[in-house]
Parts: sequence; C-alpha cells; structure tokens
Amino acid sequence: MWHLPPNARLLDLDSMESPSRHGDRLFLIALAGLCAVGLLMVYSASFYKGFETFRDPFHYLKDHAVRLGMGLALFWAAYRFDYHHLRRVSRWILVLCLLLLIAVLVVSPRPHRWLNLFGVTVQPSELVRMGLVIYLADWCSRHANRLREQWGTYLFALGVIAAPVGLVVLEPSFSAAAMIAIAGGFVLFFAGARLKHLALTVLPALPMGLIVALMEPYRMRRIFSFFNPTADPQGMGYQSNQSLIAVGSGKLFGVGMGMSGQKNDFLPEAHCDFIFSILCEEKGFAGAMVVLALFALFAWRGFKIALKAPDPFGFLLAGGLTWSIVLFILMNISVSLGLVPVTGLPLPFVSYGGSALIANLGACGIIMNISRHAQSPEAV
Repeated sequence: MWHLPPNARLLDLDSMESPSRHGDRLFLIALAGLCAVGLLMVYSASFYKGFETFRDPFHYLKDHAVRLGMGLALFWAAYRFDYHHLRRVSRWILVLCLLLLIAVLVVSPRPHRWLNLFGVTVQPSELVRMGLVIYLADWCSRHANRLREQWGTYLFALGVIAAPVGLVVLEPSFSAAAMIAIAGGFVLFFAGARLKHLALTVLPALPMGLIVALMEPYRMRRIFSFFNPTADPQGMGYQSNQSLIAVGSGKLFGVGMGMSGQKNDFLPEAHCDFIFSILCEEKGFAGAMVVLALFALFAWRGFKIALKAPDPFGFLLAGGLTWSIVLFILMNISVSLGLVPVTGLPLPFVSYGGSALIANLGACGIIMNISRHAQSPEAV
C-alpha cells in the first residue's frame, strides 16, 4: 500500500465499495451508456446530411460504428495490458506523438491537423494529449520530491508540456493546445507541485495565450462575437445563436427523437461539435440531465479509481487521463450553452467519432486496468 504525497491533491469523493477484480463496474456502465447515446445521437443528427451528401442516411453512423469498434478494441487491449508496463515505454510514446505532430506540419495541407497513415486519418493532437499524460505520470511519480522542492525540476516538466503545445499551436489549433496544456498542468498539480510555482506559470501564461489567440483574425472574431453574439448573427455568431435556439427548443422533454429542425442546414457540424445541442432539442432538459448524470458518474468513478490506485504512477495516470477527458466534456457543453467561445472540440463518446473517440476509449481501458489493481479488490 502506498500513501499520497503530503502535497498531492485530488478531489476526495465520498467513499463507496471498491471495484471488483474485473474493474470498476460503475465506470464501465457510465462509459457503455455514453457510447450507446453516441450511436443514437450520431444517427439522429446526421441522417439528413448523410442522405443529402451521400444518398445514404446511415453514412455517418456506419463510419462512427467502425471507429467505435476500433476504439473498443484499443480499450480491450489497454484493459488487458498491465498498466505498469507503460512506464518502460512512456518516453517513447511521447516521442512518437511528437514525431507525428512534426510530420503533420510537414506533409499535410494547412490547417495541419490530420495525417493519413496507411489509409487511416489520424489527428495527432488527440494522441499526444494521452501520450503526455502517460509520460508525466511516470516522470512525476519518479521525481515527486524534486518536483516540489526544486524550481529547475519544475521547469523541466513545463518544457515537456510546452513542446507538444507549441507544435499544436502551429497547426493551428489553439483550443486543442490549451486542452493539452491544462491536462499536463493538472498532472503536475496532482503530483504535488507547489502552488507558488503553478501560479508563476499560469499568471503570465494567460496574457500570452490571449495574444496567441488574437494573432489569427478568425479567433479574434470568435472572441468578439462571444461577447456580442447579436453583432454578427449570420457570421461568427451564427453557430452559437443556432445552438442556443436548438437548446431552447427542446424545453422539458424535447421535440422527439429525429425531429430536430436545427440539424437540417441550420446548425453546422450538428453530429460533431454541437451534438449536445441536438440532444437538448430532441430529448429536452430531461434527456440532457440523463446524459449529464452519465458524465458525472464517469468522472466520479474515474477519480475514485485514481484514489484507490496501488501506486503513485497509477494515481497520476488515472487522475490525469480522467481529467483530460472531463476537460473536453466541460468545454463542449459550455460551447453548446454559449458560456464560452466556439472552439470546435468534440463531446467525448457522443460526437461523431475519429481520433478523439479512439484515443479516449484507449485511455478508459487504461483507467479500467488500474481499477483492477485497486487497493481493496472486493466486489461492488
């Protein structure tokens, strides 16, 4: 048995029975429920566009199902593969992810976000988010005391985070870079990095991030339209306004499955970035609360698995991977509700799948693997 470092931090959720030797069942139930909701909503949000574009209303559903299958295969492999072995290859996982980011900048057209590998389209920024958490979990568990006590060690960790963040900014994908930076920063936070060091990083990073965001004209217009969405209702404010119309139209119980009007040429990317808006329109407040409850269960059990991990590496790995997914959940839903500017980030497990779906399911396989090694293996 191990004890958390004196300065380590993670939300201490109320105690509950420990997961079984097969893993945390409640975590698995939440994940399965979200994937099932994803299949239903991808079809409902995309059948009109699929028929209009490809004369096949099942086009996007079939693509999503294939990628979901790939993600579930990766989930199973990660679930069966002892997570301790990741320590041996953590640096090489990160190096490979960085090489993919460099390759996408060299060979793909602008925006440099996708790479075609053997006929499969890959978005390296999604993979590097997981690779960075794996490496930092290993590195921080080995150097926890030095991380807390030595400024130079903390700066090294920041440099590790800055490398992929800088490459993703060059794609350009500011929102994805911000998610990577925040995910990496929270691993340092969980490992017990001094609040003074973290504050000295965050305070100058905020204005620098704003400057980088404003360097691209379209980002500037997005920020301005967020503060005044009615100023350009047919331009940069269009997506946000149409999303709010969809959310409001659902009222308590929604207009009915498949009956959304906003997905029909009104709300762009309805099956991707704004699928939560279509969910609210079709299933209403009641349906949205069910999905939010599944997300809450997912986050609760993910952090609970981290707290029950048998070693510091498992604690940081489960906590970091869970947080990296929760970040996307919070950001996507906030965009749909008009609480933050439009970012183009998918809703984990529910949006039309791609690299994000596969990477997130692989991360969940690792989290489930950690739950199998929990300190108290009694059944739920």
